Amino acid sequence: MSDPYKNMVEMQRAMLEGWMNSANQMMQYWQHLIELQERLMRQATFGRDHVEIDDGPSFTGKYGKRRFDIDPERDV
Repeated sequence: MSDPYKNMVEMQRAMLEGWMNSANQMMQYWQHLIELQERLMRQATFGRDHVEIDDGPSFTGKYGKRRFDIDPERDV
């Protein structure tokens, strides 16, 4: 006669192993996602440590740093 407790323990062990494998894969996914976000943020801030002074109108000109912008302290 088979032992019913042995079958239940084996089923619980299989469920636990499946849960552990899926949790491990999920943590690896989150680690990969965080690494990708870190690389994205590092690329977004690359080259922003200098001050841009534009010398005229252009599509990439910054407001307040073009020579034709109005300086209220100087022009009033």
